[in-house]
Amino acid sequence: MQTEAVIGAACELKKQGVDVKPEIMIPLVGFKAEFDFNAEIVRRVAQETMDKYGITLEYKLGTMIEVPRGAITADKVAETAEFFSF
Repeated sequence: MQTEAVIGAACELKKQGVDVKPEIMIPLVGFKAEFDFNAEIVRRVAQETMDKYGITLEYKLGTMIEVPRGAITADKVAETAEFFSF
């Protein structure tokens, strides 16, 4: 639902000529598998939303390092996350 809202708003802005590059963060990640599972959902919904608008845009997908396990496994999560927020 949040991905659809963010990407939908970005598509609306792009239609108006605004150069928008959203960044979506998946919170409370402790393991790479958690990030990868949720990232697949975000990417699927983002693509479906862009298809609905007939617009393609670039976005980044990252995570918040909020829990100790996330900090310990950050090297593995970094293999697929495009950015971190601490």
